[in-house]
Amino acid sequence: MEKAIPVGLGLGLVLIFGAIFMGGDYGVFFDVASIALVLGGTLAGLIVAHSFPELKDVLAGTKEFMFYSSPNNEDTIEQFVDLAGTARREGLLALDRRVREIEDPLIRMGLEMAVDGIDVDEISDMLRVRIGTVMRKLQVIPKFYNTAATFCPAFGMIGTLIGLIQMMQNLTDPSAIGAGMAVAMITTFYGALFANLVFLPFATKSKSQAAEIQLSKELVMAGVLGIVRGDSPTVLSQRLELYLIEKGEGKKGEPAPMAKAA
Repeated sequence: MEKAIPVGLGLGLVLIFGAIFMGGDYGVFFDVASIALVLGGTLAGLIVAHSFPELKDVLAGTKEFMFYSSPNNEDTIEQFVDLAGTARREGLLALDRRVREIEDPLIRMGLEMAVDGIDVDEISDMLRVRIGTVMRKLQVIPKFYNTAATFCPAFGMIGTLIGLIQMMQNLTDPSAIGAGMAVAMITTFYGALFANLVFLPFATKSKSQAAEIQLSKELVMAGVLGIVRGDSPTVLSQRLELYLIEKGEGKKGEPAPMAKAA
């Protein structure tokens, strides 16, 4: 798991509930029904807002999101320099025996097409389609968490309205109004808590991760196309290093534009 996620969540919970504990009567802040209403209502809204295939992608993508490891673009460049050297010395067909050693499916796909003699423009188009398919699935995750962050406070307010209505039905004991009002406000508290400590940060983090992944995949496409064009290892290394500087390393958090074949 990314270290920043548990650290940030833990710090936020310590600050919030630390303030609650220091305020005196903290028991009123723990209400299972309020939590169930906020999270259950949010889940119901998400099921309505998203298709089941999208929800399936979110379930699979959330695990990857929690245990995400940033792509090592420098290692990718070194790998392409090595492959370009083989292609320059022995020709593209020599890469056929190297394909089995490659773990990245996008690199493997590109080199297999190159070995088969497919035109560079067609390789570019097919890689672009594959990247687009992967990115569409990844972009569902920040969309999902942003939607959850919208629904959470709304269901918190619904819970508060329910509590107020129930309280107004019994005003015979004025001394109980204050306590009833406090209970009624708990769902609003939980709605704001989950939205701002969990869902919105998760949306921002997953968007940043998607941008890194897109950049790494476009780097792969640029590397494959460089090998097909016959770039020397030195030229290809410089091209890919400049690509990183131009397209993404200073712009994390925003998806990089789709690369165009040079």
